[in-house]
Amino acid sequence: MNRFEQALTPYMDRRVLAAWVGGSHAHGLARPDSDIDLRLVLAPEPDDILLGRTDRTKGLHGPDITITTPIPLLTGLTKGAPNTLEALSLPDDCLLLDAGLLHMLAPLAGRLTSRNTIDMALGNVKGNLHLLARDGLDERKRRKLQGETMRLLASIGHVTAGRDTDTPWPCRLDADLDVLREIREHGMDDAELAAQLPDMLAYASSRRLHTPDRKTIRETERLVAGLMKGLVDGTTATFPMEGVPAMLETRCQLPR
Repeated sequence: MNRFEQALTPYMDRRVLAAWVGGSHAHGLARPDSDIDLRLVLAPEPDDILLGRTDRTKGLHGPDITITTPIPLLTGLTKGAPNTLEALSLPDDCLLLDAGLLHMLAPLAGRLTSRNTIDMALGNVKGNLHLLARDGLDERKRRKLQGETMRLLASIGHVTAGRDTDTPWPCRLDADLDVLREIREHGMDDAELAAQLPDMLAYASSRRLHTPDRKTIRETERLVAGLMKGLVDGTTATFPMEGVPAMLETRCQLPR
């Protein structure tokens, strides 16, 4: 039994709508010693849907697993949260299972990427720079934080440059991977990294994205509502949880 199978044992009776690998693996920045971040969207039971008990998210650690349901995913998407929007542009090698949830929402990714997305990403950059200014960070964590900050800055530039084409928030920046991997491996000067923030703030401000579009939000809600109705009447496909650890073991070559 691998550690993911062990951690998911209490959930083996649940059905899965989507499962994917996130974090540094999805971003194309994983090192041989990088953790695997598993993300799961569970299918709520029909009774829970009818009684309004479907807004649930739980984080497990050691291994890193986030278990959620469609409603928190919907909330993150309609708010334009970057870490949620990433799920709609996953590389093929990171998507383990999808009963249609991510596939049906993916065409809306560009329209859901909004001014809020950029503001949240800039807030994350500021938070990272604050952490980097602290003493006592070990070198591995410092390089990882530097790489993540540069990834966010590059993603902001990518999206705002393409604002007229509804560019989705990217999961993997193929054109920037060599630079970002170099930072993850060898690091960079913190002052040089911090100096990029004022320029990015000015650039993002001059190319402000649209505010969240009510029509797009209603369409996203309609799609998720249709999926939930299908769970009640039995027409929405789902996967057994027991298949997830096996797929991880095969895809990520996990030790048993």
